[in-house]
Formats: sequence, structure tokens, C-alpha cells
Amino acid sequence: MANNYEFIVAGLPQLALDFQSGSFDLEGLTGSLRALLSKKDNRWLDWLTKGLQSKYMHSRFYRAAKNCNNAFISSYFAFDQDIRNIIAAYTAREYGREIKPNLVGNNQITEQLSVSRAEDFELEYLSPYSAALHKIMQLKDPVQREQKADQLRWEKATELTTFHYFDIDVILAFLLKASLVARWAKLDKETGTRLFRELVEEVKGTYKADKQ
Repeated sequence: MANNYEFIVAGLPQLALDFQSGSFDLEGLTGSLRALLSKKDNRWLDWLTKGLQSKYMHSRFYRAAKNCNNAFISSYFAFDQDIRNIIAAYTAREYGREIKPNLVGNNQITEQLSVSRAEDFELEYLSPYSAALHKIMQLKDPVQREQKADQLRWEKATELTTFHYFDIDVILAFLLKASLVARWAKLDKETGTRLFRELVEEVKGTYKADKQ
């Protein structure tokens, strides 16, 4: 089956709207997209959906994702691994726990997090998100921390699809953002509603941009 990406992307806002009543049905949305995509692109959806489950957030998954042949998957999960490790280090320090056992994988960032005694772990040359995450982790309210961290995830998905209009990466970014909407629809109705509106407006804008 040959994908008609333009047709699929054009239908994304309506797909989202179909699931706005009650709780956001991420599983139903994912199934709708699977029915429209080829077997190859469904494999990329498999990568994404696995990476959004806590049981797959281990070094073996992140290592495999880094080496896969889809740029969105490899770049996003490299980012995800790093920010989760940075957050884990701040959290471990906050509660007086040893940092290294709470980190996943082994790279320059995990090494720095394991040895640094600096308040900000001196990550400014290793991660472009270090300053933002330091600010986030100073917030006292854990819900605000989660919201700000998810905003970074949303922005990263947007960044990775800049100048993409009709391809699988746009669809993966949409589904990733939909997962954030679904999460906040359960945790906080106001945040979930705001993210839902952003999601619909963004995909409408993506479709219109290539028509100008």
C-alpha cells in the first residue's frame, strides 16, 4: 500500500476532533492512523508507542532507537533519554538518593550527572536543555514541573518536523503530541484542553503551509 501522506495529514485535525468527547482515546486514534499507513510506517508507529511506555524506557530500547533508520524516532528518543536522566538526577539529589542507579544508559550526560556536585550539574556544554530543566526543577509544584517538561517534549516534536509537511515524521509528531494531550486529559482537564486546541491548530497550520 502506498501512503497518501497529504490525505492523511489533511485528515489529522478531524481525527483529533473525533476523539475530543470524554477522555482522549489515544488507542483509538493510533488504530485509525495504523489503518491508513503502510506496514513500513506502522513499524515506526510501533517504535513510538513502545517508547511512550515506561516498561520500554531502558538502555536497550534507547540504544536501538538511536540506531534505527527513522530520523524522528532516533532524534526524539535520544532527547527523551537525556531529559529523563537529567530530571532523575535532580530528583535523586532532592531526596538524598544516589544518582547513578537512577540513570538509564551511559553517555557524556550520565557521566557528568554521576560526578558533578554543581547545583546545575554543569551541563551547559552537553545539553541545550540544561538551563530550561534547571529552572523547571526549581519549581516546588510537581504538577508544574510535569507541565513544563511536557512542553519541552512538545517543542522538540515541533522542532524535528520543521519544514516537514506530508511525511511520516509529521504523523509521528502528531501522535506524540496526542499522547501528551491524553495524559493531561486524565491528570488536569484545563491543561489537556489547552494542549488539544494547540494540537488541532498546529496540524491545520501544517496542512495550509504547504498549500501557500
